[in-house]
Amino acid sequence: MSDAKVAVGKDNYDGYTLMIGKKLIGEIAELDNQFAIIKNGNVDSFYKNLEKAVEILIENYNLAK
Repeated sequence: MSDAKVAVGKDNYDGYTLMIGKKLIGEIAELDNQFAIIKNGNVDSFYKNLEKAVEILIENYNLAK
């Protein structure tokens, strides 16, 4: 996981990218003291802590395989 600027709509926010190897697993933006999973430039869901957002991203990645 690395710090990144995450695009949400036309705006950029501080956030994180989660990668496994060279494959991007997902993006998380910090919005209003919550962590939002970003899919296709739009907010998919909000979580109160970063760990839960990362857990959900990994879970969704594993289920999509």
